[in-house]
Amino acid sequence: MNQHDHSEHHSHKENKNTLEYIKFAGVIVLVVVLSAIIEKNSAVTYMEVFMGVFFAVFGFFKIINLKEFAYGFQSYDLIAKNSLLYSYSYPFIQLAFAFLYLYGAGSIMWVSYTVLIVSLISGLGVLQALGSGAKVHCVCLGNVIKLPLSTISFVEDFGMALMAIAIIVL
Repeated sequence: MNQHDHSEHHSHKENKNTLEYIKFAGVIVLVVVLSAIIEKNSAVTYMEVFMGVFFAVFGFFKIINLKEFAYGFQSYDLIAKNSLLYSYSYPFIQLAFAFLYLYGAGSIMWVSYTVLIVSLISGLGVLQALGSGAKVHCVCLGNVIKLPLSTISFVEDFGMALMAIAIIVL
């Protein structure tokens, strides 16, 4: 590959990554807007609705290509590395969280404690993969949006953990 070909390849990859980040941002905006439409009265219930919508959207994206998600998730999640069953179950766990938060069970403390634990474990796996310098594909939105594992994944997991803490404390 000559230098011109290399720079074209690099530029194409940058454009593709930019498009993927734009699509990801669009999904986040969708989650924020839907949550605001559903709940406008209380910060705590907004957080519960946000988490419900977030888990519903992210869980749905994961089940679109469940097998690819499960094997990709094994590359960085601490539990999934040792359990393919957990990898396959994870999107359904997120959908269960979505259901519980959207239908008012989010105020039941065990839901937020469970989300806190699951999010921290997942976040620690992301942190470990990032720290090792591994070039891993983030499967947070399944295979629909293709991003490298990055600080976005870290913020996603630890953001959910922080919101769970806020719900527990408030």
